[in-house]
Amino acid sequence: MDPRNSEKTKALAKRVAFSTIGIVIISLGTTICRIGGVGVDPFTAMNIGISGLLGLSLGIYQLAVNIALLVLVFIFGRKQIGIGTIINMVAVGFLIDFFTWLLTSMLPLDGSIFQAGVCLVIGVGLFTFGVSTYMNTDTGVAPYDAVALIIADRTPAPYTPARMAQDILVAAIAFFVGGPIGVFTVISAFFTGPLITFWNDHATIPMLKHAGAYAHS
Repeated sequence: MDPRNSEKTKALAKRVAFSTIGIVIISLGTTICRIGGVGVDPFTAMNIGISGLLGLSLGIYQLAVNIALLVLVFIFGRKQIGIGTIINMVAVGFLIDFFTWLLTSMLPLDGSIFQAGVCLVIGVGLFTFGVSTYMNTDTGVAPYDAVALIIADRTPAPYTPARMAQDILVAAIAFFVGGPIGVFTVISAFFTGPLITFWNDHATIPMLKHAGAYAHS
Protein backbone atom coordinates (compact mmCIF):
# COMPACT_ATOMS: atom_id res chain seq x y z
CA MET A 1 0.00 0.00 0.00
CA ASP A 2 1.20 3.49 -0.84
CA PRO A 3 2.33 5.10 2.46
CA ARG A 4 0.57 8.33 1.44
CA ASN A 5 -2.73 6.48 1.02
CA SER A 6 -2.20 4.77 4.37
CA GLU A 7 -1.66 8.13 6.08
CA LYS A 8 -4.77 9.57 4.41
CA THR A 9 -6.81 6.58 5.57
CA LYS A 10 -5.57 6.97 9.15
CA ALA A 11 -6.31 10.70 9.10
CA LEU A 12 -9.84 10.07 7.79
CA ALA A 13 -10.43 7.40 10.44
CA LYS A 14 -9.37 9.86 13.16
CA ARG A 15 -11.65 12.56 11.76
CA VAL A 16 -14.61 10.18 11.64
CA ALA A 17 -13.89 9.00 15.19
CA PHE A 18 -13.79 12.56 16.55
CA SER A 19 -16.88 13.49 14.52
CA THR A 20 -18.72 10.56 16.12
CA ILE A 21 -17.53 11.57 19.59
CA GLY A 22 -18.78 15.10 18.92
CA ILE A 23 -22.18 13.77 17.87
CA VAL A 24 -22.46 11.68 21.05
CA ILE A 25 -21.57 14.76 23.15
CA ILE A 26 -24.15 16.88 21.29
CA SER A 27 -26.80 14.25 22.06
CA LEU A 28 -25.80 14.05 25.73
CA GLY A 29 -25.85 17.85 26.12
CA THR A 30 -29.26 18.05 24.46
CA THR A 31 -30.60 15.31 26.74
CA ILE A 32 -29.35 17.02 29.90
CA CYS A 33 -31.17 20.20 28.89
CA ARG A 34 -34.26 18.16 28.06
CA ILE A 35 -34.48 16.35 31.42
CA GLY A 36 -33.63 19.60 33.22
CA GLY A 37 -36.75 21.18 31.75
CA VAL A 38 -34.87 23.99 30.00
CA GLY A 39 -35.77 22.99 26.46
CA VAL A 40 -33.76 21.56 23.58
CA ASP A 41 -32.48 22.94 20.28
CA PRO A 42 -35.25 24.04 17.84
CA PHE A 43 -34.94 21.08 15.44
CA THR A 44 -35.06 18.50 18.23
CA ALA A 45 -37.92 20.36 19.94
CA MET A 46 -39.98 20.27 16.75
CA ASN A 47 -39.26 16.58 16.23
CA ILE A 48 -40.09 15.66 19.84
CA GLY A 49 -43.41 17.50 19.54
CA ILE A 50 -44.43 15.97 16.21
CA SER A 51 -43.19 12.46 17.09
CA GLY A 52 -45.22 12.62 20.29
CA LEU A 53 -48.36 13.57 18.36
CA LEU A 54 -47.77 10.69 15.95
CA GLY A 55 -46.96 8.18 18.69
CA LEU A 56 -43.46 7.50 17.34
CA SER A 57 -40.10 7.42 19.09
CA LEU A 58 -37.92 10.46 18.52
CA GLY A 59 -35.26 8.27 16.90
CA ILE A 60 -37.60 6.85 14.26
CA TYR A 61 -39.29 10.17 13.44
CA GLN A 62 -36.07 12.21 13.35
CA LEU A 63 -34.45 9.64 11.06
CA ALA A 64 -37.40 9.93 8.65
CA VAL A 65 -37.18 13.75 8.63
CA ASN A 66 -33.42 13.60 8.10
CA ILE A 67 -33.82 11.26 5.14
CA ALA A 68 -36.28 13.69 3.53
CA LEU A 69 -33.92 16.62 4.15
CA LEU A 70 -30.97 14.58 2.86
CA VAL A 71 -32.69 14.19 -0.50
CA LEU A 72 -32.99 17.98 -0.79
CA VAL A 73 -29.40 18.47 0.33
CA PHE A 74 -28.22 15.92 -2.24
CA ILE A 75 -30.03 17.85 -4.98
CA PHE A 76 -29.01 21.37 -3.98
CA GLY A 77 -25.80 21.07 -1.96
CA ARG A 78 -24.26 17.64 -2.08
CA LYS A 79 -20.82 19.01 -1.13
CA GLN A 80 -22.17 19.30 2.42
CA ILE A 81 -22.67 15.52 2.60
CA GLY A 82 -20.08 13.20 4.12
CA ILE A 83 -19.87 10.20 6.39
CA GLY A 84 -20.46 12.51 9.36
CA THR A 85 -23.81 13.45 7.78
CA ILE A 86 -24.97 9.84 7.87
CA ILE A 87 -23.73 9.24 11.41
CA ASN A 88 -25.42 12.42 12.63
CA MET A 89 -28.78 11.86 10.94
CA VAL A 90 -29.02 8.23 12.07
CA ALA A 91 -27.58 8.48 15.57
CA VAL A 92 -28.72 11.70 17.25
CA GLY A 93 -32.41 10.91 17.75
CA PHE A 94 -31.72 7.40 19.04
CA LEU A 95 -28.92 8.65 21.30
CA ILE A 96 -31.23 11.26 22.83
CA ASP A 97 -33.84 8.55 23.41
CA PHE A 98 -31.19 6.35 25.05
CA PHE A 99 -29.64 9.09 27.21
CA THR A 100 -33.12 10.26 28.30
CA TRP A 101 -33.97 6.74 29.48
CA LEU A 102 -30.57 6.30 31.13
CA LEU A 103 -30.41 9.62 32.96
CA THR A 104 -34.05 9.69 34.11
CA SER A 105 -33.59 6.20 35.58
CA MET A 106 -30.34 7.12 37.34
CA LEU A 107 -30.72 10.73 38.51
CA PRO A 108 -33.01 12.10 41.26
CA LEU A 109 -34.84 14.72 39.20
CA ASP A 110 -36.83 17.15 41.37
CA GLY A 111 -37.70 19.90 38.88
CA SER A 112 -36.12 22.59 41.03
CA ILE A 113 -34.75 25.90 39.72
CA PHE A 114 -31.29 24.91 40.95
CA GLN A 115 -31.42 21.65 39.03
CA ALA A 116 -32.63 23.45 35.91
CA GLY A 117 -29.73 25.91 36.17
CA VAL A 118 -27.16 23.14 36.58
CA CYS A 119 -28.61 21.21 33.63
CA LEU A 120 -28.61 24.36 31.50
CA VAL A 121 -24.95 25.14 32.18
CA ILE A 122 -23.75 21.55 31.71
CA GLY A 123 -26.01 20.91 28.73
CA VAL A 124 -25.07 24.08 26.86
CA GLY A 125 -21.38 23.45 27.55
CA LEU A 126 -21.54 19.89 26.23
CA PHE A 127 -23.74 20.80 23.27
CA THR A 128 -21.47 23.60 22.03
CA PHE A 129 -18.31 21.55 22.66
CA GLY A 130 -19.82 18.68 20.68
CA VAL A 131 -20.79 20.97 17.80
CA SER A 132 -17.30 22.46 17.74
CA THR A 133 -15.72 19.00 17.67
CA TYR A 134 -17.92 17.55 14.95
CA MET A 135 -17.85 20.60 12.68
CA ASN A 136 -14.05 20.91 12.72
CA THR A 137 -13.54 17.37 11.42
CA ASP A 138 -15.12 18.38 8.08
CA THR A 139 -16.76 14.99 7.56
CA GLY A 140 -20.09 16.44 6.47
CA VAL A 141 -22.86 18.22 8.35
CA ALA A 142 -26.31 17.09 9.43
CA PRO A 143 -29.05 17.64 6.81
CA TYR A 144 -30.71 20.30 9.01
CA ASP A 145 -27.41 22.15 9.46
CA ALA A 146 -26.84 22.08 5.70
CA VAL A 147 -30.04 24.00 4.89
CA ALA A 148 -28.79 27.46 5.86
CA LEU A 149 -25.40 26.75 4.27
CA ILE A 150 -27.13 25.96 0.98
CA ILE A 151 -29.33 29.07 1.22
CA ALA A 152 -26.24 31.22 1.82
CA ASP A 153 -24.44 29.54 -1.07
CA ARG A 154 -27.30 29.89 -3.57
CA THR A 155 -28.88 33.23 -2.60
CA PRO A 156 -27.66 36.69 -1.54
CA ALA A 157 -28.70 35.91 2.06
CA PRO A 158 -25.75 35.71 4.50
CA TYR A 159 -25.40 32.52 6.53
CA THR A 160 -26.10 33.92 10.02
CA PRO A 161 -29.48 35.56 9.21
CA ALA A 162 -30.47 32.50 7.17
CA ARG A 163 -29.67 30.18 10.07
CA MET A 164 -31.43 32.39 12.61
CA ALA A 165 -34.54 32.58 10.41
CA GLN A 166 -34.47 28.80 9.98
CA ASP A 167 -34.17 28.18 13.72
CA ILE A 168 -36.88 30.72 14.60
CA LEU A 169 -39.30 29.15 12.10
CA VAL A 170 -38.60 25.66 13.42
CA ALA A 171 -38.90 26.85 17.05
CA ALA A 172 -42.29 28.38 16.22
CA ILE A 173 -43.45 25.04 14.79
CA ALA A 174 -42.11 23.30 17.91
CA PHE A 175 -44.14 25.64 20.10
CA PHE A 176 -47.39 24.87 18.26
CA VAL A 177 -46.86 21.09 18.31
CA GLY A 178 -45.99 21.00 22.02
CA GLY A 179 -42.23 20.52 21.72
CA PRO A 180 -40.03 21.22 24.77
CA ILE A 181 -39.32 24.93 24.26
CA GLY A 182 -37.21 26.58 26.95
CA VAL A 183 -34.22 28.77 27.73
CA PHE A 184 -31.87 26.44 25.87
CA THR A 185 -34.02 26.71 22.73
CA VAL A 186 -33.48 30.48 22.71
CA ILE A 187 -29.78 30.11 23.47
CA SER A 188 -29.41 27.54 20.72
CA ALA A 189 -31.10 29.77 18.17
CA PHE A 190 -29.24 32.99 19.00
CA PHE A 191 -26.23 32.67 21.30
CA THR A 192 -24.30 29.44 20.79
CA GLY A 193 -21.92 30.97 18.23
CA PRO A 194 -19.59 32.68 20.74
CA LEU A 195 -19.38 29.52 22.86
CA ILE A 196 -18.54 27.39 19.83
CA THR A 197 -15.85 29.92 18.87
CA PHE A 198 -14.47 29.70 22.43
CA TRP A 199 -14.24 25.91 22.20
CA ASN A 200 -12.69 26.19 18.72
CA ASP A 201 -9.92 28.46 19.95
CA HIS A 202 -9.19 26.95 23.35
CA ALA A 203 -10.04 23.25 23.14
CA THR A 204 -11.23 21.46 20.04
CA ILE A 205 -8.93 22.80 17.32
CA PRO A 206 -5.78 22.36 19.46
CA MET A 207 -7.03 18.88 20.45
CA LEU A 208 -7.79 17.86 16.86
CA LYS A 209 -4.46 19.22 15.60
CA HIS A 210 -2.60 17.28 18.28
CA ALA A 211 -4.48 14.12 17.30
CA GLY A 212 -3.97 14.68 13.56
CA ALA A 213 -7.72 14.93 13.00
CA TYR A 214 -8.14 18.63 12.24
CA ALA A 215 -9.69 19.01 8.79
CA HIS A 216 -7.73 22.14 7.83
CA SER A 217 -4.31 21.24 9.20
